[in-house]
Amino acid sequence: MSTLASPTRTFSLEPAVVWAMWRRELLRYARDRSQIFGGFSRTVLWLIILGFGLGASFRDIEGYTYAQYIFPGVITLNILFAALQSAVALVWDREVGLLREVLVSPAPMLSVALGKLLGGASVAVIQGSIPLLFAPLIGVSLSLSSLLLAWGVMALLGLSVTGFGVVLASRMATFEGFGSISNGVIQPLYFLSGSIFPLKGIIGGVGFLDLPDALRRQLELLGIHTIGGGWVVQLPVWLQVLVYANPVTYFLDLLRAVSLRYQQLPMAADLAVVAIAPLLTTLLATLAMSRMRRR
Repeated sequence: MSTLASPTRTFSLEPAVVWAMWRRELLRYARDRSQIFGGFSRTVLWLIILGFGLGASFRDIEGYTYAQYIFPGVITLNILFAALQSAVALVWDREVGLLREVLVSPAPMLSVALGKLLGGASVAVIQGSIPLLFAPLIGVSLSLSSLLLAWGVMALLGLSVTGFGVVLASRMATFEGFGSISNGVIQPLYFLSGSIFPLKGIIGGVGFLDLPDALRRQLELLGIHTIGGGWVVQLPVWLQVLVYANPVTYFLDLLRAVSLRYQQLPMAADLAVVAIAPLLTTLLATLAMSRMRRR
């Protein structure tokens, strides 16, 4: 047992183990039609119904239609659901599935975790690509280079979220806890990422020139001003802190940059988070699975 628990063994890399775990995640996804249905239903609900519904009130956000603005956010939402669902399946595997055998095998935990994470990231990219099918309907045109860059950002986000999910799953006692994970993790990460509202900027709308002066003054106290036919919006400081502290914000901002050529945060900050987050979550996921083996 000392050999299995040694740091050298834990962090060694065996491609065969990585391949087996990665392949198993894809086979699981191919047999689960509910995930595919969920990806399409979320896309239709958020991108088409919500996008065009609110688009009737918001003429544009910084020159983009509302459906175009939330397009990268819908991709991110699908990735969050797919990656966390793949990670939380670890609980079921630990009780009755393959993981029981893996934990008592001499397989290095880094290889096991990396295969699990790459599988979750692959599923997340597939789910995140579903909104791309609807891009022509909302007037978004992606070049081949933009598409490849978007897939790269999606893969790194999927890897990071799956790693984060593995850390959470390693501490979950039952699979039924996924409902609390969905409400307590996915929604805050999504809504506090600038996915459905800009951090700051001009939002065009209907009837803004007809606002009473008293209401205009109240809005100005909140940092919302009307110029011409639009609002100049800036989030409250406390909300900005939460948005900037959310790593998903930077992935989404970079995804919006490569798909819409619109960015709200410094490129250096986006690239730093996108580079560090996958490495950090992979390390944490490996350590979490090592603790599961010791238990």
